[in-house]
Amino acid sequence: MMQTSSESSFNETTYSRVRDKLREDILSGVFKPGVRLRIIDLSTRYGVSQMPIREALQQLQGEGLVNLLPQKGASVREVDEKFVSDMYDVRMAIETMLVRNGVPYMSDHDYMKLVEIEEQYEQAVEEGDVSLSLKLNESFHKIINGLAQNDEAMRVIDRHWGLIDSLRHKYGSSRVKDVVNDHRLLLHALKNRDAEAAAAITSDHVIKAKDDLIARIKTAGKG
Repeated sequence: MMQTSSESSFNETTYSRVRDKLREDILSGVFKPGVRLRIIDLSTRYGVSQMPIREALQQLQGEGLVNLLPQKGASVREVDEKFVSDMYDVRMAIETMLVRNGVPYMSDHDYMKLVEIEEQYEQAVEEGDVSLSLKLNESFHKIINGLAQNDEAMRVIDRHWGLIDSLRHKYGSSRVKDVVNDHRLLLHALKNRDAEAAAAITSDHVIKAKDDLIARIKTAGKG
């Protein structure tokens, strides 16, 4: 029997809710590294059937938070400094490539949309709305990354957005003003259609984000 659009939307919402809650519980230490994640136990904990649990585990495996092994099931992977460093190194390589390749395809409409989002982002930052600022930051970068029309690269980048946002919620950031400055520099390079400058700014932007998050993880570990 074919699903209706409303049923499909409901299922996707359930998957997302379970995935986000399970991710939050892993990052907050409810489930420690190495712990087995039993589907039946998770189903009871989150009050859903086993199907969204399986989907959530698959998605979190894609993010790197969960290991899924045949005959052994799911277990929690440790999110340490090495994990974060590797994740950001991959992002830096791919995002730098995407912006360099995408600039020639950028339309005036794309640029004006980026300016609009940046204005909203800076307002959200000014108002201290962390959740909104993270969403707007994601939208800003997704437009830039999408210019190159490389779906495979986008899939690799997209799978870590939820994890990065969750880590930022947990550990915070001291780069708010620096991010705004980076975005403005990037917009200037894009306005001038300077692909190499945009790529260099993007690379530096990701490296600083990595260093900031790793420093905050180290600080939290000493607490």
